[in-house]
Amino acid sequence: MSRKEQQEAEAGRNQSEGESNPIKEMFVLAALYLPLGFFLWFFMASGLMYPASRLVEWLLTGLYPELFERIVQLGFRFEVQTAIVMPQRVDGRAAALNLDINPMIYAWGMALLFGLVMATPMRALRRLAQLLAGLLVVTLVTTWGVFWEVWRDLAFLLGPQAAAAVQSTALSPTVIALCYQLGYLVLPGVVPIAAWILMNRPFIERLVRHRRF
Repeated sequence: MSRKEQQEAEAGRNQSEGESNPIKEMFVLAALYLPLGFFLWFFMASGLMYPASRLVEWLLTGLYPELFERIVQLGFRFEVQTAIVMPQRVDGRAAALNLDINPMIYAWGMALLFGLVMATPMRALRRLAQLLAGLLVVTLVTTWGVFWEVWRDLAFLLGPQAAAAVQSTALSPTVIALCYQLGYLVLPGVVPIAAWILMNRPFIERLVRHRRF
């Protein structure tokens, strides 16, 4: 076989592999599922955020009962009610500090995980189990993000009274800043993908071997 014929045969094989690339097809399908995932994520936001609101309340009021009273969920937003008295007065009375938190900025990975799970070939029961596991994982990520956003706001944004309350605890501003940045920049995107990889490791290994051989 001449060199030209070998090149043409190799080009034909590459083209055939590109046309039937299962990895590419799966990620295209996942991208198609993303709009539906974001729609469901926003439409069901109040219910999806409820477990995180209970976890954050349990952590804050359990670990620091002298600073936090409760968390009220208003739609998908959280109102963190504290016992920190501010110098400003409302109608001549002292007012406690309340924080308004949007937990959805930490939970967008649920839509990403939804797209990946729906695009992965598996039985319906296993798919449902992975979606429920993904909800648990994203709830933990959201809890982390909200917990440290509360401390970030108190330590750096809400004045000397709030900062003094933080100083009364064992938390340092450096730890607060580091954990907040981790929860805001890294965990929401990385953890859902890592969870999908762990839940579908045999399937991913088969895809890699198929591409290699």
